[in-house]
Parts: sequence; C-alpha cells; structure tokens
Amino acid sequence: MTDRKGLFRQAVAAAVELRDKTGFDQFGPADPYLAAQKLGVKVLFLDVSMEGFYFKGAAPRILLSALRPLPRRAFTCAHELGHHHFGHGSTMDQLQADERADSNKPEEILANGVASFFLMPTVGLRGAFARRGWSIAKPTPLQLYTVACEFGVGYDTLLNHLSYTLKEIGSAHTAELDRWAPQRIRQQLLKDDFDSFVVVDAESLAQHYDVEQGAAIILPLDVDVEGRALEHLGSYTNFDLYGAVKRGKATASWGKKVCTIRVQPKAYVGAAVNRFEEDPDEDD
Repeated sequence: MTDRKGLFRQAVAAAVELRDKTGFDQFGPADPYLAAQKLGVKVLFLDVSMEGFYFKGAAPRILLSALRPLPRRAFTCAHELGHHHFGHGSTMDQLQADERADSNKPEEILANGVASFFLMPTVGLRGAFARRGWSIAKPTPLQLYTVACEFGVGYDTLLNHLSYTLKEIGSAHTAELDRWAPQRIRQQLLKDDFDSFVVVDAESLAQHYDVEQGAAIILPLDVDVEGRALEHLGSYTNFDLYGAVKRGKATASWGKKVCTIRVQPKAYVGAAVNRFEEDPDEDD
C-alpha cells in the first residue's frame, strides 16, 4: 500500500530544499524556469501533445508542451524538477486534463508534491490572503484568482491545493468556487474579450508575471508602466487595463512596489531562457 502521507512529507522537505538551493525564500512566489536554469537543467518548449518530459542524463532536459496554458506549463516544469531532484529516470507525462489523474506511483506523488509546495508554499499562501484581509477559508472567485496569479499557478490548481491538500477550504465552498473559471471572472470585470488575463493588485509580492501576447493585464490604478511590451487599454473604477502587445518586458511600479511583466509569443517554441527576448527586427 502506498504511504501517501510519508511521500508528501518527503515532497514538502524537497520543495523547501529546492527553494533554498535555487535562491528563493520560503514564502513568496518562485520561478521554476529560473530554478531549472540554476540547477543546470535546460527547459525547452515544443509543439507537441504532451504535458512534459524529463530527460535524465549528463545534460538533463525538461521538455514542455507549448500547447498548454502558461500556469500549467509552470506547474509541469516544477513537476519535472521534482523528478530531477529525486533522481528519477527519464519520464514522459501525457497530455491530460488540468489536474493530473490521481496516481499511486510513488515517483509521481513525489513530483506532484514537490511542484505543489515549491510553487504554493503554505506560509506564503496564508500570508497572501492575510495581507489583503481576505479569508483563506472562504475567498471569492476573484480573490482566489488574484492569489493564483501572484504565485503563477492556475485557478483550479490553487483551489485543489487549498481544498484537498491543505484542507483550508471546506467542501461546500469548494463546490461553489469550482463552478467558476477564469473566463467567467474576466467577463464580470472587462467588457472586451481576451484569450487570457492576469490580475496584479497592490498587495502582490511577485517580482514578475508571465503572459502571452494578446493577454490582458489588470494593474492597480495610476500605475507607472515602462516598456513597449504593454499598451494601456483603459481605466476602470478600481484598476487600469493593459494589453500585452509585444514580445519583451515591461516594468510596472506603484508606491515602493516594482514588478516585471514578461510577454512571450503565443505557443512559443524554443528554449525557455529566450522566450521574452525582443525581436531585433521588429518595427518600432
């Protein structure tokens, strides 16, 4: 019989070790691509129908599907880093629904646990809700999505982690939140349609947000934005709306806070380290 509790304890300890080894504290958001780079693991995006592939060897690699949503790619990257950390053999994960089917394989439980706690540290999540004066037990859909954006994960991923792993949200409220999706949240906020969007609020501790061209970015009112990657689309009662129009980076600052919005081409194929590089031949 699989000792899930024992495996999860190992995964939590491994996530803490990975954060320490790659220079991230134990509270804020962490970048799995930068972590892979620091560990000497090359990450590539491919136009293939799979979740991800970890290649074990003298030059370890992680291959990710460019067809998946950005938060899902980040989770899969962290999942494959879990395989790398534990010294597992080369592993391919097939294209599946947003949440991996439950697995009794110890190596998959470990890798999933590492990804969850590396990207969503318990103290960090509790702090994110407390800092905003929000209830972690009964967040609104927009509140849950805002925190998911801060930590670079998907709405469903954070909901499942808070509900089933950390036991912070009860079953009745989980069922209520489960009836929502990012696009439904967007429809209540914005009059225009966008393929994807992220919410950045004044309490965010994230140093960067990753988006694809065509995405909408909700920023605090009167934010100062520098860089050609973003274009101001309008002001609403409680926020400013920007669009990701060019590949590259833009900085957003308000008060003492500064974060970088990193824009990559839609369904980008190539090395992860190059995904935000501006095209030198692009017209001004």
